[in-house]
Formats: sequence, C-alpha cells, structure tokens
Amino acid sequence: MSSERQLRGFILSRFFLVLIVTSIVEFAIVLVVNRCLIPFIIKVFNLEAIVSPESSEKLFLILFVVAATAIVNKVWPYFHASPESTYNALIGLLSGSGDNKAAVQTVINLHEHPGAAWLLALSLLVIAIILVTPYVVAGIVFALSAAKEIRKLEHEKDEARKAEEKRRYLMISNIVHDLKTPMTTVYGYAKALNDGMVPPEKNTEYHEAIMAKTDRMNEVVALLLDYVKLDSEGFILKKEKTDICETVRACCALSYTDAEVAGDTLTVNIPDDPVYIEADGKQLARVITNLITNAIRHNPEGTKIGVSVTSDEDTRIFVADTGDEIAEDMKEQIFEPFVTGDESRASDGGTGLGLPLSSRICEMHGFSLKLAQKPEINRYRLGEEYKKVFVITI
Repeated sequence: MSSERQLRGFILSRFFLVLIVTSIVEFAIVLVVNRCLIPFIIKVFNLEAIVSPESSEKLFLILFVVAATAIVNKVWPYFHASPESTYNALIGLLSGSGDNKAAVQTVINLHEHPGAAWLLALSLLVIAIILVTPYVVAGIVFALSAAKEIRKLEHEKDEARKAEEKRRYLMISNIVHDLKTPMTTVYGYAKALNDGMVPPEKNTEYHEAIMAKTDRMNEVVALLLDYVKLDSEGFILKKEKTDICETVRACCALSYTDAEVAGDTLTVNIPDDPVYIEADGKQLARVITNLITNAIRHNPEGTKIGVSVTSDEDTRIFVADTGDEIAEDMKEQIFEPFVTGDESRASDGGTGLGLPLSSRICEMHGFSLKLAQKPEINRYRLGEEYKKVFVITI
C-alpha cells in the first residue's frame, strides 16, 4: 500500500473511531447533566421556586437560541431578529404544548427575577463548556494521532529512500566489480601481446581469452541496460495471444545444446494441446531461457533439469533441478540485482541480473515468479528427485 492510501485509510478509520467514542461520551455527559448536575445547581442556589428541574432541557434550548440570536444580530444587523422577538416567538411556540408549560413558566419566572436569571445563565455557560469539552478533546486527540501517523509514514519513507540509495550504491559497486575484473585481464593479456612477451604458439589462446572476457563485459552491460530499460516509462510490453507451450518448447530447444555440453540432462513435459495466454512472447521467452540457463550454470555437472507446463486452475511453468538447494537467507535476495549466492561475486559466470530481470518481466505481465524448495516443492508433484524449482504462475 502507498503512503497516501495508508494515511487516507488511517485518517478515515481514526475519524470514525473518535466520532463514535465522542458520541458515547457526550451522551453520558448529557445524561449526567440533565439527571444530576442541573438539579444540583438548582438546589444549591435555592432556585426551586423559580426553576423547575423538569424544564431544564427546554430552558437550555431557549437560552441557547436567544443567545445565538443576539450574537448573529451583532455580527449581521440585517438579520432583523432581536433576542426579545426570538424570546417572545419561542414562548408563543412552546405555550401550545402541555409538556412545555414548565419551561414557559420557568422562563417567565426568570424574566421577573433577573439576578436568578444571570446566575442560571452562568451555570448553563459552565454546562455548555462541559458539553463542548469532549469535542475539543476529540479534535486534539485526532490531530495528534494524525500528526503522529504522518511523522511515522515520513520516517518510513525516509528509511525506504535511504535503503534504495544504499541498494543503488551497492549496485554501482557491483557493476564496477563485474567490469573491472575482466577489464584488468583484457588489459594484462593485451599488454603482454603488445610487448611481445607471449610465445607465438600461445597467441591464439590469449586472443580467445581476450574475446571471452570482452563477451563477459558485453553481457553485463547488455543485461544492465535491459534491467534499467524495464523500469523506464517508455518501455511497453507488446502483449498478444501466445501459445505458452510452444514458447517453452522453443526455449528448451535453444538450451538443449548448452545442457548437453555442461553434462546435464534436460527433461521436458509440455502438453501437446496449445495453452493460450496474453503475453509478450519475446520477453516471456527471455524469462524461461534465463531460468534454464541459471539451472545449467549454477549446478554441478550431471544435474537433471525438468521443464514442465500445467494448466489446471492456474497456468504454471516449472523449471526444476536436482542441484543443491539455495540457502534460506538467500532465497529472497536472489531476486535483487547482483546477488549470485557466491562470495567471490560472479565467479561462475553469472551476472546477478538474470533473476531480477526475469522477476521484473513477470511482474509487468501480472505474473508471479517464486522459488520453492523442500518441503514446499512437494506440493507441485514434480518428482522426488528435484530439490528446487522456479515457478511462474500466470
């Protein structure tokens, strides 16, 4: 969830929570004021002969309306409603109902006893402050909690930015490392050839080494450019109706020779009937080929590699192998750029960009790419010999 959506959800949930709690507290305060506080004030100030406790609620309403009219009349004289006219209108309105007689009589009594009226007005002002207090407190609590949540989200955003900067710096460092090593070798071989230090019979060997290291640098740069290009705004997948079975079959055919050279066995289990999906066939083929290539490169000779497609509830592509499992602390990191699981950093010919590139392509399609090992791999029923599998769920 984005920070904006998280903040919006927090504010709405906290607002309704504060509103509900405040309403309950206000109801309780009103109940206490009507049942206890107003009768107590009337008794303490000896107003029993003037004010009837039964009239307190309507009396409060009358005084509130009269006071509000006076304030409005001061602020906006064109209102043409004086407190006296409002008072007389309320008395006339309430006099028609038997339930309001006590309130009307109380108002008349207060009109005849100004001192008691001022005393009661001050008491009612205090009561009004008490009634408003829950809303004031609720507003303060809501504002403080919202400010705290904003600070928390800003802190998390700042930490995420620092982590992203650290990741980028590490990426740059790893790029330099992956380019510096072959460049140093190329320079050393080229200098030896240039200085005439290489016997003629070894010239071909040195030239082949230079070409191999140059190919290595080109691979790193090409993959890095592809990885950056996927995150650019101008990159758009060219989705079309694609037979996933035919795509996987073609990828296996291209990788068969590499597996054979490495001494591995490539087993394919793909349905004969086509399974159509909406995808960028070229980019998806790149993911599948990369997973097969990883299985060939990062496992010992004699590894069995199994590639299969299923289309039950979900369409899935599996690239499983019998090689060594990946350490638990590396399972999540392998989808990060330049993570190879090798302390010597790409000593086995990997760039550490293949899996992040594959994961990003799957994400852009709306697919998922995950690694499963024992015992989780058993639920896919691929065979007891396989120790790990990369699963693309479409």
